[in-house]
Amino acid sequence: MTRERALDESWKGWLKENIERGCSRTELVDILRKHGFSLSSIRENMGEAFPADDPVSRTEPLPVPRLIRQPPPKLRKVETDALDLYTLDDFLSAKECDRIVALINHHLRPSTVTIENTEKTFRTSRTCDLSLLKSPVAVGVDSKIAKTLGIRLEYSEGIQAQRYDVGQQFKAHTDYFEPGTPEYEKFGGERGNRTWTFMVYLNDGMEGGGTRFFAIDKTFLPKKGQAVIWNNLNPDRTPNIATLHSGEPVLAGHKIIITKWFREIGVGPMLYDE
Repeated sequence: MTRERALDESWKGWLKENIERGCSRTELVDILRKHGFSLSSIRENMGEAFPADDPVSRTEPLPVPRLIRQPPPKLRKVETDALDLYTLDDFLSAKECDRIVALINHHLRPSTVTIENTEKTFRTSRTCDLSLLKSPVAVGVDSKIAKTLGIRLEYSEGIQAQRYDVGQQFKAHTDYFEPGTPEYEKFGGERGNRTWTFMVYLNDGMEGGGTRFFAIDKTFLPKKGQAVIWNNLNPDRTPNIATLHSGEPVLAGHKIIITKWFREIGVGPMLYDE
């Protein structure tokens, strides 16, 4: 993933000159973002010239990723108007699943949540930070997810995995950051909110462990290699509360999944085919 950076002296001079020339402030921000500069550095150097139409707060619809525009044969849309929710069978082969599971099981830590003071039993799984391992297996799966969805890696978070053993769960939650909260300020202020979630089941045969969406009263039971994909936002980019979901407790065996989140703000074009 492209690493964002602060403006150097030459770019600071360029920015000052173009502000004085009366150039569009929003276009200046877009140019700097496309060159890999962080939003916090841009905001700091623009000061009061930073556009009131903050890129984090824009409400124009997000572009539709290729997977949704050009659905493959095994993509299935859940019939509901409440949210954009899909399944994709055989996203990973059994061999691919087994290889990534072997990697995950050697690099687990207790899972965390983004909201402080959450009860200890709210999320009891273990997490593997696959993006930090630099493993060819993890890098390959990360790239496959992004290219399949059609959104470039620069608009995503690092790939993660979670393991749930008997009794472990993730209670009802949403993946987006609630605007106007300390959570959003800490996690969403720089790169915007989470847009799409791409989750993959790496095993099956356990009891329990389903992924339940409360608004539509639907539970997906783990199916090895299947992806479950949903958009966390409404068309105007406001959070979609209908994406409230849970990882139900595992009653026997264990469950292992991959999770990847995409973001509103990145570097360069959002879609691979742009």
